[in-house]
Amino acid sequence: MDEIKKPEISSRFDVEDIRKIRDYNSQRHSRMTRSEIVEDIRKGAEEIIQKYGMNVTYAQKLR
Repeated sequence: MDEIKKPEISSRFDVEDIRKIRDYNSQRHSRMTRSEIVEDIRKGAEEIIQKYGMNVTYAQKLR
């Protein structure tokens, strides 16, 4: 199976960077089951919540 390379993100984090991330995730998720995709998204969300110090209760309300 071909390995998918992580995109290189610029320091500007502009629209092109967002496109690269979406393409990368699309390729990764095309090889996963629905439950694996949901788990992957939850894991990523947890990392962002911890990194930016969001209140977990507040984040859960956003669902």
